[in-house]
Amino acid sequence: MSRSALRNRDYVIYLAGATISLHGLWIYRVALGWFAWELSGSELWVGIVAFTQFAPAVLLGPIFGVLADRFDRRAASILINTLSLINMLVLGSLTLLGYVDIQLLALLSLMQGTLDGAHAPVRMSIVPNLVHADQLYSAIALTSVSFNLSRFVGPALAGLVIALGGVGTAFVINGISYLSMIAAMFALRQNPSSNPVDRRKHPWVELIEGARYALSRPLIRSLLVLAALGSVFGRGALEMMPAFADAVFGGGAAALAGLTSAVGAGAVVAGIALSRGTRWLTIKAVEAGLIVAGLLVVTLGMIDRFEAAIGVAALLGVTLSVCGVGSQILLQAQVDDEVRGRVSSFWGMIVFGGTSLGSLAVGAAASILGLQNAVVAAGVLCAGATILNARTASQTQ
Repeated sequence: MSRSALRNRDYVIYLAGATISLHGLWIYRVALGWFAWELSGSELWVGIVAFTQFAPAVLLGPIFGVLADRFDRRAASILINTLSLINMLVLGSLTLLGYVDIQLLALLSLMQGTLDGAHAPVRMSIVPNLVHADQLYSAIALTSVSFNLSRFVGPALAGLVIALGGVGTAFVINGISYLSMIAAMFALRQNPSSNPVDRRKHPWVELIEGARYALSRPLIRSLLVLAALGSVFGRGALEMMPAFADAVFGGGAAALAGLTSAVGAGAVVAGIALSRGTRWLTIKAVEAGLIVAGLLVVTLGMIDRFEAAIGVAALLGVTLSVCGVGSQILLQAQVDDEVRGRVSSFWGMIVFGGTSLGSLAVGAAASILGLQNAVVAAGVLCAGATILNARTASQTQ
């Protein structure tokens, strides 16, 4: 049997639906960040809005993970995507009518962040259930390529949509894009469900068992720590792109789309490399990539030329994706399916929550130290903390 997940019918259907939906997601994210900056002109508010996108994954992620292991994952995906469609249509309509201020934007962003947090463990648990074991690495890597291809194309589309129709239109387009994921879930022949209900225990017992499972396995524990460092200090700094594009480079929404697309292009390269083979992928490779990413964040904070920033952003896309996708591949290969939803929720909680915490911290620091100084500090902490963690882990082995 072919190791390529593209030979699997159900996975191809899932990938097609997810790819369309992801383009809408990146149109939304670019529009959201730009709208927050446009409404407030404040780096702190940009950080707060970014925080609302990911904070629910921290507070509620483990609970969502338990649910992903208990209930029908296809039905859960359909329900969550339907609610996301409704939320986006409400936000888009209110924006087009001129009724949205920065506080309401943050509230509706928080609602969408809650839905995204609920869907994260469901989404990560569905893919391994659609493919054969020897297709798993290919499926995770190709899913990453899809995600990052949308990160490359979506911001460019966002710039065009915002220029022609405004941010309200961008929000509506994102809402409509959820229909593709809903249709894909209905079209699947195989039901990516969880274990039978009669095998389940009390939710809190399952949550504690999932945490013990993750913490008792050194490789999984180390991968979660590295995911936290990359999210807080790497991805958190990148959430300041809207302020960077305007305050540093004076390029507005077009500059923001260019920077975000550059990150996405680099991430696509990393995803393609991972999809072609992962023999070289080890936890040491993830650590090295994260150290390089920290140094690149420092470089981004020190330069003033937009052309140079595009190149650095692309390299950041490569390194951060090798770390993020690589850690997910290594984790999914280790975890047992009966706890996959819970462990995936821990990974999502750390990745999304770390990004929200990092964006809030960098935004707050930028209001005191200045934007570029705050980004430099984040890069130093990223590289330094990774080196310290690697030395500590080697001493305890």
